[in-house]
Amino acid sequence: MKKLWFSIFSFFLLTNFSLFSQPMQDGPPMGPREGGIKKQLKLTVEQEKKFDDLVYQHKQDAVDIHSKIQKNRLELEKMVNDNKIDEKKLFQLTDENSKLQGNMKNSAVKNWLEIYKILNDDQKAIWSKHMLQMAGNQGMRERVRGRIQGKIKNFMMNRKPMRMNREF
Repeated sequence: MKKLWFSIFSFFLLTNFSLFSQPMQDGPPMGPREGGIKKQLKLTVEQEKKFDDLVYQHKQDAVDIHSKIQKNRLELEKMVNDNKIDEKKLFQLTDENSKLQGNMKNSAVKNWLEIYKILNDDQKAIWSKHMLQMAGNQGMRERVRGRIQGKIKNFMMNRKPMRMNREF
């Protein structure tokens, strides 16, 4: 029985390690890199207004989804801390978090498409190139994260079990 709970708890930790390490996706980057994508696009005043509105709406949606994920994580943490692990609830919360993360990614894609629709042909080429670069960077993050998780899994599988001092 202890092995079952240890397996479930290990699964929970490994799953949540990847959940905690994922950055919140909050729209297209518009930071100081390369002068910002808005400057590269040379948006009109009207386009810039629509662009900002779309990014704002996406960020607002992302905050809502992220807060739901955080609440689920807190509930999982409480369940573990109270040592009252409900297997059904554990799977329900992890499944819900996975769906919410999928919703967040879908929202980012929808945001990308909505911005794409307000651009002219030259701007669309710049925007597409920029998003391909961002997708490539995301892929790199996923590969690094996968290597880290692999090392943790390898450590967990190859470590020696702890021995308890037992007196009979």
